[in-house]
Amino acid sequence: MDHFDRRRERTIAFLDAFLRGKRGRFGRINAWGPDALEKLGPFVRTGKLVRSGLVAVGAAIGRDRIARGTTQAGAAVELIQAGLLIHDDIIDRDETRRGRPALHREYALEGRALRVREEAHFGEGMGICLADIAFFLAFELISTLPAPPRVRTDILALWSDELSLVGLAQMQDLFFGETGARARTGEILRLYLYKTARYSFSVPLLTGAMMAGAPPAVRERLGRLGESLGVLFQLKDDDLGLFGNEREIGKPVGSDIREGKQTFLAHLLFRRADRAERRRLERVFGNRRITPAMVDEVKDMVEKLGVRRDLAARMRRLRRQAVARIAELPSAGPARRILSELIESSLDRRK
Repeated sequence: MDHFDRRRERTIAFLDAFLRGKRGRFGRINAWGPDALEKLGPFVRTGKLVRSGLVAVGAAIGRDRIARGTTQAGAAVELIQAGLLIHDDIIDRDETRRGRPALHREYALEGRALRVREEAHFGEGMGICLADIAFFLAFELISTLPAPPRVRTDILALWSDELSLVGLAQMQDLFFGETGARARTGEILRLYLYKTARYSFSVPLLTGAMMAGAPPAVRERLGRLGESLGVLFQLKDDDLGLFGNEREIGKPVGSDIREGKQTFLAHLLFRRADRAERRRLERVFGNRRITPAMVDEVKDMVEKLGVRRDLAARMRRLRRQAVARIAELPSAGPARRILSELIESSLDRRK
């Protein structure tokens, strides 16, 4: 069992106990309280929980051993991730997540059974509330970490600042999708950096390093490494979103096209397409009634114009950059090996 499997089991055990401990207080408010806890736990458990494993890696790099409290910090990070995913599915109108109904859709189906007036609105509203609860539970865990008060304060400030930037990047993503405005290369990469890469990789690594008392120079290197890993991970998501297996990725292939997402893959595709091809693409991207045949047409164009090849080349460059940044880190037992293996699994993953 590798590092991330072990940390995943510990995080799930911690989080299950933490949520059970909330049942009494939540249950005294109303029946939705225990229901919210019952939904959050399984939702987190079905994820890969890589972020919680990165907290422990950051701590090990910082002090050559895993600092006390990293499991609690990892659970907080996974609750933040859960809240962001719930919001993301609502914004993107995705009805499935990990092969199951997205949580707002699950609430909508419950609303239908309860005969609410507008089941879609009910589902989205309840999903937003559940995501907010996940955020606040996460910040409770961070505020009670077994660490010096200054460290807790600094970690809270780090996550507060970073999540503000995630919100701004999400707004930019929504704007591009709803207007069809063509983004510049730098805008897309900056969106990837602040919407996903930093909070998913840099900040978990930094959280662990701060708990371990790592010096500023080490934290700076970890932050840069996380950015390389995060953008690499996002580019792989672009490829899987079009060429992946629906059962494995847990959502419909082509959903980014349906929403008119300004992915890096789409950016390259529109730049390479001639006038006639661009007109065809404009009829497909952002089309809520997209068909499998339309998705196949985009796939063919991506391959024909060399877009997928160039996306793979950029991922290889990011891999080399990440490998070089790992080499800059202090030697800390197996931590550098774990990070190196994560790079390879990010490139080879199928979901």
